[in-house]
Amino acid sequence: MIKKLLNIALCLCFLASVEVKAQDTCRVALMVPLYLEQVDEEFFNAEPSNKTLLTKPFSFLHFYEGFMIAADSMVSSRNMKLDLKVYDVDNDVKKADSAIVDPWLATANLIVGPFYLKPFNVVKNFAVENNIPIVNPITQRSEIVENHPNVIKVKPSLDAQLAPLDSIIKNYYHANNVFIIGKDSFSDAVMIEKINEIVERNIDSCSYVDNNHIVKVIKSHHKRWKYLKVEFEEHDYRTDNVSLNLDSLRRCVDDSTVFHNRIVNINYQRDSLNFVQDYASTMRNNLFIVYGTDKVFANEIVNKVTKLTENFPITVILLPEWSKFSGLFNDNLMKMHAIYFDDTYIDYQGIRTESFICKFRNRYETEPNDYAYQGFDIGWYFLNALKLFGCEMMENLPNYNIPLLHTRFMFRQDYDFSGYENTFWNVYQFKGYNKVILTTGYEK
Repeated sequence: MIKKLLNIALCLCFLASVEVKAQDTCRVALMVPLYLEQVDEEFFNAEPSNKTLLTKPFSFLHFYEGFMIAADSMVSSRNMKLDLKVYDVDNDVKKADSAIVDPWLATANLIVGPFYLKPFNVVKNFAVENNIPIVNPITQRSEIVENHPNVIKVKPSLDAQLAPLDSIIKNYYHANNVFIIGKDSFSDAVMIEKINEIVERNIDSCSYVDNNHIVKVIKSHHKRWKYLKVEFEEHDYRTDNVSLNLDSLRRCVDDSTVFHNRIVNINYQRDSLNFVQDYASTMRNNLFIVYGTDKVFANEIVNKVTKLTENFPITVILLPEWSKFSGLFNDNLMKMHAIYFDDTYIDYQGIRTESFICKFRNRYETEPNDYAYQGFDIGWYFLNALKLFGCEMMENLPNYNIPLLHTRFMFRQDYDFSGYENTFWNVYQFKGYNKVILTTGYEK
């Protein structure tokens, strides 16, 4: 398997273009970091090993391979007339400079890449001068589309999480107590303030809970406390920072009790989770919105909130990108009914995914990694759009949506002179032992 990949890498040294010559041919340039100068005779003749796959020439090879499957499918199944030229452009600006002096590039209908920012800026300026759409596959930085109407950014920014968060709270958690938890970090303060505004806009001022339900909850807790030999007051029960009288509730079992929904902001570095016990509700769900980019903080929060689930019904929204933290135990995430935001989500049971994996295995004799899915999706989406809309592709992107493997593309242009930015985040929740995609409502 590794030997075959070495053969592919070596063949790429001689790759100039993949071409179907015909009238109205679409010309597409793919600029991928292949580091072909490192694929020399010594590299090729080295004993294959797993370490070989970690070298630079293999870093983005799967992206190229996934893109090529999309390109071949467009030619064979959609009768696309395609002239595809591949450039080896990594983080060396000189390679970008060499690419833009190629006369062929000025005739391109679309450029995908480069991946690194400095070379991308070189090619971006060239694309603007020649009015060529250019796709950035990697960066989350929104500034690359500002005042550059030719730029298309496929990775959503963190700010784009606010729209689905708004919809989630409005549609599912408007009757909850809400705890907004963050570290004492200046860099996170702006996003936490925006989250606070969303919560204040969507949370109901109060919730009505059936007394019958309240009585059942109290009885359940009393039974558990007796088993644990915990001392408690038989008739008075405390929740939501208020005291409830069990006898009164029993007399009005067909009535309901009003609870005020609170928004509690917690500075974890200063207060830990000390306030939760006082204000959390045992009678209805408590929504925790946790914002943090530190793995140590993530582990501590997961462990502490998991213990709280023994006494309180809790759902936790983990922001911004906790899917990238390894070592967070699924059992704990399930107990918290954890909700994640992720720019990628692959349904391995889906027919399209299974078909892609089979094609990838047959062609390359290895399993596709994340870059393979990204390469295919970018190739499939933009080649389809180019074939359908031609030179009017850019202005049609906000209304163009087709099924993809690992995400969706929802493009938005904020200003007339800005480029297009993907705003879509996959939102999924741990239910049982499965990760289930949530329909938030903002996707429409």
